Amino acid sequence: MDSKALYYKNLFKDIWIASRPLSLTLALYSTTMGIVVAYMENRLFTGNLYLDIWKIFLVTLAGLFVQTGTNFINDYFECEYKYRRQSDKKHSFLGKQRTKFDILIFLLGLGSFGATCLIGIYLIYLTTPKLLWVGLIGVIGGYSYTGEPIVYKRHGLGAILSFVLMGPLMVYGSYLVFAEQFSWTPIILGLPLSLMIPLLMFSNELRDYERDKSLGIRTLTVRIGYKIGKIIFLTLILSSFSLTALYVMLGMLPISSVLVFATIPLAIKSYRTVAVAKKEGVPITNKLHLTFGLITIITLLFK
Repeated sequence: MDSKALYYKNLFKDIWIASRPLSLTLALYSTTMGIVVAYMENRLFTGNLYLDIWKIFLVTLAGLFVQTGTNFINDYFECEYKYRRQSDKKHSFLGKQRTKFDILIFLLGLGSFGATCLIGIYLIYLTTPKLLWVGLIGVIGGYSYTGEPIVYKRHGLGAILSFVLMGPLMVYGSYLVFAEQFSWTPIILGLPLSLMIPLLMFSNELRDYERDKSLGIRTLTVRIGYKIGKIIFLTLILSSFSLTALYVMLGMLPISSVLVFATIPLAIKSYRTVAVAKKEGVPITNKLHLTFGLITIITLLFK
């Protein structure tokens, strides 16, 4: 392999890492949850089949783009603390010295948000103007996670606002495309799965606690302390399972949804791992989210 080919291979590899593709299941599950609730309420496949399929594709794509943009912007603003080599020649960009790759990541982030906006405008044209506010909040919130000048992660709001933006807001937004009216149903039914989002955020914060504390990065875990962070992590796990059980008893979820309790061993392993700040805590928690979410969505489809 010649040097040019090797350069581009490494470039695309670094871009792939910066996009954090494994984390995109958050957006995939949240958008799917909203679509599934709309399907349960007979708001899909009652008229134009091809239009509904097209809207499902667009809603999912918009969710993936907004999270990818968030990941790229997060990578850009935290690149000095990450895996990436910082010895390359730097250029003045937005008041700081950045490598060409860092600048590329920032522009890819803005491009991802731009793609989200274009899809959103088209969906507004197809459905309802109410989507405008959902989209604006999602894009601004996604950028502001670590993007200057707001950086709500720095104010200890990362886990909280990630839950709101990637959970209830995204679930409701995807539901709205098909229902075209407000409803608490997708938000409430999506809560057990949505609570897995701050769970993942806390797994990252617990893992990076010592590093963030030494660098003055004031995440919520740094602010409240490691022990309380572990308690919140455990509370989120218990809440997801407890709400599922409650919804089944109330008839809001099918009895088959109790299958999520098969993931309890994975939940225990996740807690035990993050409780001692092991690196494995994040991928294990991600597996918990994957399996819990997949079971929830499949059982809802066959309600």
